[in-house]
Amino acid sequence: MLIGIDDTDSRRGMCTTYLASVLKKTLQKELNEKVNLRLVRLNPAIPFKTRGNASICICLRDSHDVVAVVREHIEQFAHLDDLNTHPGAVFFYNNAVPQEIQSFARDAMHAVVSLSRATRLIETHGLDYLSFKTGRGLIGALAAIGATVDEDFTYELIAYRLKSNFSKERYVNAQSVRQADLATYPHTWDTVDRKNKAIVCVPHSPDPILYGIRGDDPHQILAAHSKIISEPVACLTLYQTNQGTDAHIRRAKITELEEGQSYVVTGIIITEPFTIAGGHTFLQVRDDGGCLLCAAFEPTKQFRAQVRKLRYGDTVTVQGSYVENCLHLEKLWVIELSDQHEISNPICCGKHMKSLGLMKGFKCVKCKAVERTRHGYKIFTKREAEVGAYEVVPSARRHLAAPLIRKRSQGQTIFPSR
Repeated sequence: MLIGIDDTDSRRGMCTTYLASVLKKTLQKELNEKVNLRLVRLNPAIPFKTRGNASICICLRDSHDVVAVVREHIEQFAHLDDLNTHPGAVFFYNNAVPQEIQSFARDAMHAVVSLSRATRLIETHGLDYLSFKTGRGLIGALAAIGATVDEDFTYELIAYRLKSNFSKERYVNAQSVRQADLATYPHTWDTVDRKNKAIVCVPHSPDPILYGIRGDDPHQILAAHSKIISEPVACLTLYQTNQGTDAHIRRAKITELEEGQSYVVTGIIITEPFTIAGGHTFLQVRDDGGCLLCAAFEPTKQFRAQVRKLRYGDTVTVQGSYVENCLHLEKLWVIELSDQHEISNPICCGKHMKSLGLMKGFKCVKCKAVERTRHGYKIFTKREAEVGAYEVVPSARRHLAAPLIRKRSQGQTIFPSR
């Protein structure tokens, strides 16, 4: 049995994962069976997300009548008084999830899907559901059921705070987090942003999460947790998740891009990178169908330095969310570097010769020798940029974006941001 839940939190606090963690305990106690949780991230460019656009899928071994229990927990924990909170829950009792629900989930990770499409699928398949207020959470709830994480998945261990500490400032010892990262990287990642001296795994929003450790290996994740010094932890919950998998990305031509979706595009740079006030860096790429403005915003920090090394004529692959006719860069692959050169006058007597005028040749200022060549010589400049893959810093990375370190065994040249 699968139970999908979404949209129970608000910007004032709470977290859908917290509700799922509490509900997991209740269900395990009442049903006397193991309960697993999936954390499913949806389209990061959606305009009405609270924070990370997460939905939850609760996985039970057998089918049970748990609608009343789920309703009770949503009514108790969800921020129903918030104007932007519209919870939904969907219950799926069969073994195999229909392909059209799986397709719905893939679309929800990439695009904007309608509530009417979700409710139509729920009705078509005769699924039980709970809808609060507008019921917008039914979109994420159904997507959580349809999301298959068998092909590529990661894990996140979330440590939750004691209720008595919810209103207090978090305490997590920064040095212990750095040590935990050193001991377990690259099996865990996005725990710290070393170059910018930022602790990434500790949120700043007013929710019940103390910290979350992401990685590919649950044993290494638990090892990292064991090294962290912090305020008391109320409970620990391990989630299987689509975080760090690039599930939100689709390959496309520039003419195919749609607002609020995320893509990977290959093209040739047609402008030199330029930086505006505020530190945001831009460039334009072209493929055989159109031109695309790309942006590396100030929070991406050192990533912008790699963007600024690019030149007209370089072949690149760019990845990010397409918002307001601009691709917000998450990753960059430098495929081929164009030849860059300067035109120099010929050299005589250890010095550059003086031009005699357009197309008239050159004369040595010391020995007076004349060279009748009409043009200067090309001097090829050494490029600072290197072919390979680059990414934004950990503190600017979205939940769904796959860290390059996960690609370390695939034979490509990568420059992981650390």
